[in-house]
Amino acid sequence: MASTTRRTSVGRAAAAGLAATASLALLGAVAPAATAAQSGAGARGGATAVVGKDTYGKWVKTGPTKVKCRIYVAVSAGSSANAAASSTCKETINQTVVAALTINNQKIKHTSVIGKGKNLYTKALKAGNPRGRQTICAIGWVNSAVDPYNPERSEATVCIKA
Repeated sequence: MASTTRRTSVGRAAAAGLAATASLALLGAVAPAATAAQSGAGARGGATAVVGKDTYGKWVKTGPTKVKCRIYVAVSAGSSANAAASSTCKETINQTVVAALTINNQKIKHTSVIGKGKNLYTKALKAGNPRGRQTICAIGWVNSAVDPYNPERSEATVCIKA
């Protein structure tokens, strides 16, 4: 009798995180979604139900010193949905980076990081991915921490159907 291997939910979650990590690595960014990949026991076999996309925001002059910054956001899906964001600035400045994750435009989950540097990374967001076909979106933005309500900020949104 032939046995078939069935990927557990932990394996699917790890594979989803690895897909986000791989998409970030292809573009030369440090992988902020790597923590999601390491939350499981590791991927067991090839990923069949995992998709991932990423996008950059526009370069925007932000803060009182008008330094150019932009956001990078990535999303992946499997048994769980994962999102992460990172910023890139031309000079070292105080900045706020926010990443948000939503499934079918409901219950937005978000994380943010405030710090000083050229690059900042958010923690990976993870949300349960219910069965059925839904739209999963990751939203990210970066602006000055000195003026957090500055209307000039770099924004990016990426959505997938999983």
